[in-house]
Amino acid sequence: MTDTSALHEIHALHVLIEDWFNARIPACALDTLMAPFSDDFSMVGIAGQRLDRDAVQALFAGSHGARPGLVIAIEAVQATALPSPFALLRYREGQGMAGGAMGWRESLAVLRQEHGHWRWVALHETPSR
Repeated sequence: MTDTSALHEIHALHVLIEDWFNARIPACALDTLMAPFSDDFSMVGIAGQRLDRDAVQALFAGSHGARPGLVIAIEAVQATALPSPFALLRYREGQGMAGGAMGWRESLAVLRQEHGHWRWVALHETPSR
């Protein structure tokens, strides 16, 4: 079974992302935001487009403070056993403005433990209700 630190990683990264879009962390903290992503990271977002790590970094670099009031909720985190050093996690993510309706997505993440830290290898998101 995946250790609880991998489950914690889901929440920790999304707190960073929410803080980034709300400008609660400075723009010079981009390296801190990108640190959990492995060099070979890629994701497929809800629009169906595949992004590599450089594209994700560019997306974040151009959007610091772009969504003041953004709230991100993570729920229903489930771990599936994989051989070490990997973890496979499913979760439901909601994004919306404070006090407004949430837009939901289902996410599947693959993480790899490197030097005692979890690094994101792949993420696939799809819209849901």
